[in-house]
Amino acid sequence: MVEALVVKIFYFVVAIFSVVMIFLAAQDPYLANVLKIDTKISNMQINDVVDYEINSTKISGIYEADELNRYNDKDEFLDFKAKILRGNLKHFLSSDKAISQNDEIIFQKNANYENNDSLKFISDEVIYDTKTKIVRSEANFTVTRNG
Repeated sequence: MVEALVVKIFYFVVAIFSVVMIFLAAQDPYLANVLKIDTKISNMQINDVVDYEINSTKISGIYEADELNRYNDKDEFLDFKAKILRGNLKHFLSSDKAISQNDEIIFQKNANYENNDSLKFISDEVIYDTKTKIVRSEANFTVTRNG
């Protein structure tokens, strides 16, 4: 008698489980939108970044940032600084924020460029196209030489 009761309870639990599974399968996948990855949240963060650009004979660039946030479609550098050596020129670049997206690097807030040939460029925003190697600014800027 106890065995018959256990079997009935087991069948009852299986029947309820089956009904619940059929009900859930017929529902809209409401969790799909809730669990969708938000591209506005960085999927990686690195602090105190130092990157060296080297060739077979020397270091040709040093890139630093206090923080790097990697998103699905861009990289964001906070308190960015660069020292680049090309030929006889030394280039110094800094900005509060730099965004690398597609073929452009956008330097925002206090974007400063200086080289050892006494050329200075100061702006709130500078956009550098890495393919064409053209720099442009849609904000007000100041360029000085020997001053």
